[in-house]
Amino acid sequence: MPSPIILYIAASLDGYVAAPDGSFDFLSPFEGTGEDYGYACLLSRIGALLMGRRTYEQILGFDTWPYSDLPVLVLASRPLPTPEGGDVSFVAGGPADLVRAARKRTDRPLWLVGGARLAQSMFGAGLVDELELALVPVLLGDGIRLFGAQAPPGGLTLAEARTFRSGLVMLRYRVGTGSPQPTGA
Repeated sequence: MPSPIILYIAASLDGYVAAPDGSFDFLSPFEGTGEDYGYACLLSRIGALLMGRRTYEQILGFDTWPYSDLPVLVLASRPLPTPEGGDVSFVAGGPADLVRAARKRTDRPLWLVGGARLAQSMFGAGLVDELELALVPVLLGDGIRLFGAQAPPGGLTLAEARTFRSGLVMLRYRVGTGSPQPTGA
């Protein structure tokens, strides 16, 4: 059995992963708190990162490339600029093509970084094995939803829940092992 694909992502209490303009500034107050939220453990497990073009372009805007130690595979129909010191590959096609390309690079777990559109299509294709969701105690009211009108097929089983002093709650689910979720939520 292949190693898992893990969606590790933060969302507001009302289900948004970004503001309407794509920014995720709502996460800033939770950075630098001294709390790790499981990030270091995730990085120690994974062999490669998967991301969509829009997420990649946002991360390119950071002061430094944060993933210099790991291969990053980006679902994109055309090559894009690459960061100095980054091991970045561009994969055309769909989610299954992205996963196949990543599996050629590593047999370790894969981190599905995002964004929401890629996460939704990967869930729809049954390619996500674990969901690590940081529920952030913020209400955005509008923005980019983690899930669209369709719930992930196959259901979710809660494996772990942790709370932090900051009010953030980290939930870890196994995907496809629970009862089916209602649609149209």
